[in-house]
Amino acid sequence: MWLELSYEYSETMPVYPGSPAEKFDRNNQMSRGDHCNTSIITHYLHGGTHVDAPFHFYNKGKTIAQIPIEDFIYQHPLLIQKALKKSEFIEPEDLKAYGDALYTADILLFYTEYCKLRNDAARYADDFPALSEAAAKFIRTEVLNVKAVAIDVLSIESAILGPKENYKVHKTLLDGELYSVRPLLIYEDVNIGKVLGQTMKRIYAFPLRLKGLEASPVNIVAEVIA
Repeated sequence: MWLELSYEYSETMPVYPGSPAEKFDRNNQMSRGDHCNTSIITHYLHGGTHVDAPFHFYNKGKTIAQIPIEDFIYQHPLLIQKALKKSEFIEPEDLKAYGDALYTADILLFYTEYCKLRNDAARYADDFPALSEAAAKFIRTEVLNVKAVAIDVLSIESAILGPKENYKVHKTLLDGELYSVRPLLIYEDVNIGKVLGQTMKRIYAFPLRLKGLEASPVNIVAEVIA
């Protein structure tokens, strides 16, 4: 059975504070006499369900078009659950609670329950929970099978502390010079709640191959046991 974990894109979807909204221009419409329906979208790459490549915060990092396709396929997904409120964090201890499964996983999916507020765009964007810098460093340096992390809020990093602290969490995960081990991929605004109670077999998360750019919209699909 297949479950889509990406949200639909719309002009009213919630966006990271200060980011531009989506814009859909329906330049041809059959309803007004045009021969077909065609559209133009204006899209900010970090809006909606998307993936960040290392180039997002590391100028020498791989762009979204340079990452091998196999890096977007995950054979051992692990769901990490911790109910969090605004301003709260996922910490290393929350990860260690998953024991051996943590060290065989190749993608970690963080379900904070904050996604339940997504229909209230203002609240959803207001200082949502995030991954702590300590947890990011632990994943990057100790959980060595993990290729990617995903979270059910607008960003892996606090919207309050991120700008104040020069985006330490993103840089910890993405920067190729901070640590000797591989950088990761980051998936944000993911509908992780759909796999609750499911046994996941694989995750597929294919981006658009946008040459020279740092991120992409992504359609994430979970293969689960029916």
